[in-house]
Amino acid sequence: MNHWLVRSLLVGLLVVGLGAAPSEAQNIIKIGNLVDLTGPTSDQGKDIAQGRTDAVQYFNERGGVNGKKLELVSVEYGFQPPRAVAAYKKFIEDDKVLLVLGYGTPDTEALRPYITKDKVPYISGSYSGHLTDPRQTPYNFPGGIDYTSQMRIFMNYVKETWKDTSRKPRVAFIYADNAYGRAPIESGRNYAKEAGVDLVDEEIIPTVLTDATSQLLTMQKKDPDFAYINTNTQWVPVVLKDSYKLGLKTKYVVNNYGIDERTPKLAGEAAEGVMGIQDVAYWGENVPGMKTLMEFHQKHHPNDTHASPYMRGWLWVIMTVEAIKRSGTTLTGESLKKSLESLREFDTWGITPPFTYTSEDHRPTNRARLVMVKDGKIVPVREVSVDRDMKWIGK
Repeated sequence: MNHWLVRSLLVGLLVVGLGAAPSEAQNIIKIGNLVDLTGPTSDQGKDIAQGRTDAVQYFNERGGVNGKKLELVSVEYGFQPPRAVAAYKKFIEDDKVLLVLGYGTPDTEALRPYITKDKVPYISGSYSGHLTDPRQTPYNFPGGIDYTSQMRIFMNYVKETWKDTSRKPRVAFIYADNAYGRAPIESGRNYAKEAGVDLVDEEIIPTVLTDATSQLLTMQKKDPDFAYINTNTQWVPVVLKDSYKLGLKTKYVVNNYGIDERTPKLAGEAAEGVMGIQDVAYWGENVPGMKTLMEFHQKHHPNDTHASPYMRGWLWVIMTVEAIKRSGTTLTGESLKKSLESLREFDTWGITPPFTYTSEDHRPTNRARLVMVKDGKIVPVREVSVDRDMKWIGK
């Protein structure tokens, strides 16, 4: 991680790739950038921030977008919604940004009424199903497969792999006590009934987790065959290691923000055999855009290391650039919204499955990958998907 970047963001604002005199301000496109470098999701946030910064610099080095340079105006908010609201007001009132690169579920849900009123496109790192319905959140664009679709993928996987015809499979949910953790739970309860699996337990864990023994002992009494973990990569290993110590036989499946290249290192042997749902390419993976990312990395900060959140940072800037390109000379929140809603199987450089947004559905994709920890490494298993059933949108 670029420590200069962290220090600069903590001071307050970071302006990337400028070099323009005040008289040339009309040739600058300002983008609000909300990041978490100190809060409970900073393990993700630092790589996301670096990816966004690098992507903006990459495009600016190639002339910007439609002849205009991008200016990334960044605020560190520590995963605290009140600070996110203050940052957003600054973006709009002082910085006059065209678009905001948001971050997590708590800030996105807190800012929903503001971005709707102000008509400011908000590309969010939150994949909460509640934020995918343009009838409710017309200017919010989640940057990956929504949490409800991931929960449905989990249930389908359980049903498809279950071989015991004498009973239904038993599942449990383990989720963080915050808006992100809770986001897919109600839909999960409902889909369990539809999928024909028995939801036997739910365990709520703190956002910052040091021990999960008590929750796991409670869960053990219900003897679930599978458990779905909905928290961050930093805290998933606590659950896995405590489960391993207790000798639980439950099979774990982890959501996209809970499993990445760091999971096997952090959890050790407790991670072996654990499954995950992944929405982006891993660092160094053989996808078309990785060569560009690795070459930029090698040129500008070769001593850093990256995990999949870094790719998300690039991804959301790639989406922003495409929306600006499609909007041409008419750059407004409304024009960017229409441009994003015109994406059909948009190529994200192979970082994710192709993205499609419509004016009726802001779920960008219904596809992801199942991955597994094997011999201390994350290995892909297969691509998975769910249908775009409209009854699950906004849930």
